[in-house]
Amino acid sequence: MGRRKIEAKKIEDKKNRIVTFCKRRTGLMKKSRELSVMCDAQVGLVIFSQTGKLSHFSSPSDMNVVIQAYHEHVKSSGKLPSKFQSSSQSEKVAGLMQKIQVTEKMVRNLKGEELSSLGPDDLEQVERQIQVGMNRVRERKNRLVEELQRRANDLQKDNDELHKMMQLSEERRYGERISNDNVGMLSTGMATNPWQQSFQQPWRM
Repeated sequence: MGRRKIEAKKIEDKKNRIVTFCKRRTGLMKKSRELSVMCDAQVGLVIFSQTGKLSHFSSPSDMNVVIQAYHEHVKSSGKLPSKFQSSSQSEKVAGLMQKIQVTEKMVRNLKGEELSSLGPDDLEQVERQIQVGMNRVRERKNRLVEELQRRANDLQKDNDELHKMMQLSEERRYGERISNDNVGMLSTGMATNPWQQSFQQPWRM
């Protein structure tokens, strides 16, 4: 039997709709990657979920290259494809992708990559951002060190208190043992000394 054809309509059950979206999105990503590799094609895929979460794939990795090629093609042909007549939506997607690319480039610059295209002012800005990040990391590290030191001091204090308590308890037990031994020795001496016993007895006339 062949596979049953699934009617393309909105899935009413929210849970099933989310599961289907995740599976189909993964499939689209995989097919886009395979298409770009097998056919040496420029591919740009942009997906917005129902909640507005963005997923995208581009080959080459710079989405701006694909978007630029698209705009150049539209400009040269003089018209938009029928499915993309809404320029506002296209501009919104392009703006979002531009922000993504700018953020990705900024991250690479902060990692010390792709600095050759930056001028003195740009390099100074990157340096300031790195310095701010280092200050935050150093501040966080100092707070952690202080917290660990405070905990170590508390543990040492508790250990000292416990040691004192154990020492006092040992001294108390030792004192009680010595006292008991002295009382025992005194009692034994009185029982075995006849002179002491005779002195302790009353005189009889």
